[in-house]
Amino acid sequence: MTRQLPSSSRRSSLAKKAMAFATAALALSSRASAAKRAGTYEIVNHNSLASAMMLGVIDEDNVFILDKAENNSARLADGRHVWGSFYKISDNSVTGTDVNTNTFCASGATLGNGSWLVAGGNQAVGYGGAAQAQNLNPYADYDGTRAIRLLEPNSSTWIDSPSTSITQVNMLQSPRWYPGIEVLEDGSVIFIGGANSGGYINRNTPTTDPLYQNGGANPTYEYFPSRQTGNLPVCQFMGQTNGLNMYPHTYLMPSGKIFMQANVSTTLWDHNNNVQTALPDMPGNVVRVYPASGATAMLPLTPQNKYTPTILFCGGSVMSDQMWGNYSGPGGDILGITASNDCSSITPEDNQGNQTPNVQYVQEETLPEGRSMGQFIHLPDGTMVIVNGANKGTAGYTNATYNTIQYNGKTVVTEGLSQDPTYVPVLYDPSKPKGQRISNAGFSASTIARLYHSSAVLLADGSVMVAGSNPHQDVSLDMPTGTTPQAFNTTYEIEKWYPPYWDEPRPYPQGVPNTVLYGGSPFNITVNGTFMGDSANAKAANTKFAIIRPGFSTHAMNMGQRAVYLDYTYTVNDDASVTYMVNPLPNTKAMNRLLVPGPAFFYVTVGGVPSYGKKIMVGTSFTGTGNVPFTAALGSALISLPAPVNSTKFTASISRAGSSSSSDFGLGKIIGIAVAGAAVLALIALGCCLWRRKGRNNNEKAAARQSTAPWTSRDMGSGPEYKRVDTPVGSVHGGPGRFGAARMDSSHTFESYRMHDQASASESKEALGGYYDQPRSGSRAGYASSPLAYDQHERGSSQGQYQQGWGEYHAGDAGAYYEDNTNSPRR
Repeated sequence: MTRQLPSSSRRSSLAKKAMAFATAALALSSRASAAKRAGTYEIVNHNSLASAMMLGVIDEDNVFILDKAENNSARLADGRHVWGSFYKISDNSVTGTDVNTNTFCASGATLGNGSWLVAGGNQAVGYGGAAQAQNLNPYADYDGTRAIRLLEPNSSTWIDSPSTSITQVNMLQSPRWYPGIEVLEDGSVIFIGGANSGGYINRNTPTTDPLYQNGGANPTYEYFPSRQTGNLPVCQFMGQTNGLNMYPHTYLMPSGKIFMQANVSTTLWDHNNNVQTALPDMPGNVVRVYPASGATAMLPLTPQNKYTPTILFCGGSVMSDQMWGNYSGPGGDILGITASNDCSSITPEDNQGNQTPNVQYVQEETLPEGRSMGQFIHLPDGTMVIVNGANKGTAGYTNATYNTIQYNGKTVVTEGLSQDPTYVPVLYDPSKPKGQRISNAGFSASTIARLYHSSAVLLADGSVMVAGSNPHQDVSLDMPTGTTPQAFNTTYEIEKWYPPYWDEPRPYPQGVPNTVLYGGSPFNITVNGTFMGDSANAKAANTKFAIIRPGFSTHAMNMGQRAVYLDYTYTVNDDASVTYMVNPLPNTKAMNRLLVPGPAFFYVTVGGVPSYGKKIMVGTSFTGTGNVPFTAALGSALISLPAPVNSTKFTASISRAGSSSSSDFGLGKIIGIAVAGAAVLALIALGCCLWRRKGRNNNEKAAARQSTAPWTSRDMGSGPEYKRVDTPVGSVHGGPGRFGAARMDSSHTFESYRMHDQASASESKEALGGYYDQPRSGSRAGYASSPLAYDQHERGSSQGQYQQGWGEYHAGDAGAYYEDNTNSPRR
């Protein structure tokens, strides 16, 4: 029987189908092998609905996002603007959620009962952050300066009652903006310091009232649930650190004292008796707190270091006292000042709570580049990564001559106080010898600048979620590129950064507990032989059991972040599976303080590759509102674990099958190879088809060549440059019709600072640094207008004197400008 070849038209159709399949297959192959690669970033969602100033991991699949009350285009069902949302990890979706009070620059933590708490913030605002009465257009927001917001376990609704009366149950006793926060061993919370109204730093110049700054600062402390009545006690450290004390770095120590660092000063503070013990100043006068915003974290607590707390600081800023300025802003142009690259650590106490004799800071080593606004993230393999930040300048924003440019004939105020984003992450490995701990080798750069109001947090899958960045007093989506100074947009993209272990096959441990207590009997965890394989002995010996609390992420900090590793032994079984015997946490009050009760994630890292994290409770098994404070139970003493038992059958060394080397055969690579193989077969079939076609008719024209293969990637400007939204540059903040149907205007700055000074008859308010600039009414009698204010002029449809001072307490003409240019409908 003679076989009949396909007709010409059919051959053509087959050829097209084969080419289409080959193209799609190779494209899929490229994506499968290139996506989710170790050491790289991936954009997983392009619109977080609210720019992620704050992040908190709720459970294995959900993260909350909080911003300030502002003119985001996303709306709730009742028409109100979104400034809170939930990110679902499994499908990368984002859903808006209702928040009533203004969360701008709040603090957050998990309570001992598992609830999230977010406290403090800003008053009710309108366009440009101009203060206004509560529950009015455009945002219908409420005063958040005294608000305490709760998110119960397994809930998707914030408990956020409006601050309409002093009888509100969940309410701070005094207003706090940028407060310090620390969870205590009984599951309750202490709030420390902060500002009343706001500014670049927390002081006037000259400073005549170091504690209260004539009404601008709040040097007091309080607890939730409340312990106090009457006047709140004062933390003297707030006065000693004069201005550079917003968001102080705090860590609860084994003794129950709080290690606290602000400005260049350090102290151990007995908050129960309000007694301080001075520690050495930061070497080199490097400021680490906001707005210098150095990265900081407590190093992993391990059986090997006997759970001794060491605090590490990397980056920050060194400037003269004059350049740090005051509430109004920096003392001059700081855009060209390079951030510090110093990394220094301190061990304030031993694991029993005894103060370290002759304690000193120790210089660890230096970062590859100076960095402000970088933040440490604990990884389950025992390392820490620094993401986000800038090489020059500091956090914050202002409207000043040095960040004003002319672009296409228009005046653009870039606002941000930082330049040269640090796009490449840096890994810190405390297990390596000094001088070898810091590296960024092999890491790719992000394409998105993560500057002021960025955030990052460890997810249960072991990746790092990176989001936010808004160096503006309002949302800005059309900043120009390639300018000097640089300009950056408000950012809504959510990225994941994939650590070095990402491409490796994961262990799937069985028997991970729901609760880990202080003391008690050990528990068993098993990892199967399929994963352990011929390297079972080596992998078993190189296993880590980590309890990680990712913390509350905001302003280059992860408040409450901790990583604690458990002691263990093991038996390698005949089928290559391994049974681990794991001790719980030590039954000491010191450990109860180093890792306070509350939710965390449990990871099993085998041979450098972590499992997916499981949400657990530390120190308690109950969840829900109420029940704090409580006394955490301390169980029996830990047993001495028996010696490990190896097998003579599984003695191979550990092979990293999924590394980024040529031997990489992680899941993505395997899929890529399989799909690529299918594509090759498709191309062979296509070639055969075309060869047969040519044999039948040599006069047929060959398929036209493409100058570039359809699956070849083209250069689309993927270098380390801020990814600009593809919209035309119109004016400072653009006009209607940009980026979708509704304009994403952020209107979030603090109300102009009203000085409540006690000037004598011979002292002017201006001499005390007291300025008053109500955005709509200009200067007030008895107060000078800000030295950064514009003169009388017309701006949009509003006239008058509009201050152009520090964005976070001066709304100024920006408020009027944002109102004049918004196209968002009023409610």
